Amino acid sequence: MSTTHLLSLLDRFDDLPSARRLRTAGYELLGAAPGSRILDVGCGTGRAVAELAGRGVRAEGADLAPEALAVARARHPGLTFHHASAGELPFRDGSLDGYRADKLYHELAEPGHAAAEAHRVLAPGGRILLVG
Repeated sequence: MSTTHLLSLLDRFDDLPSARRLRTAGYELLGAAPGSRILDVGCGTGRAVAELAGRGVRAEGADLAPEALAVARARHPGLTFHHASAGELPFRDGSLDGYRADKLYHELAEPGHAAAEAHRVLAPGGRILLVG
């Protein structure tokens, strides 16, 4: 399946009312308050990053797919997207209030390594949200 086709499928899925409700519930569980710093790992086309930014969150995205990052940057100019893997994030220890990964961990060869990296970048009391 081409990346373009996959991104199109993900867009259609993310437009479903149930997917919107799930994202909103996730933002609440993350404690996505204005000013908090949250990373969306495997951000794809940046929808969650944009929605979080719309809530006043200092949201950033990370993804390994250059095509997805190009779409995210085109759709959401002014927001920050990093070319990075879940296992090697470009953030200081304890620098994030929240970490979100949706439809990602089941694809990882080493999900435990990614979880350890999430723990590293989260500040004390920070929250992690994994959705599959």
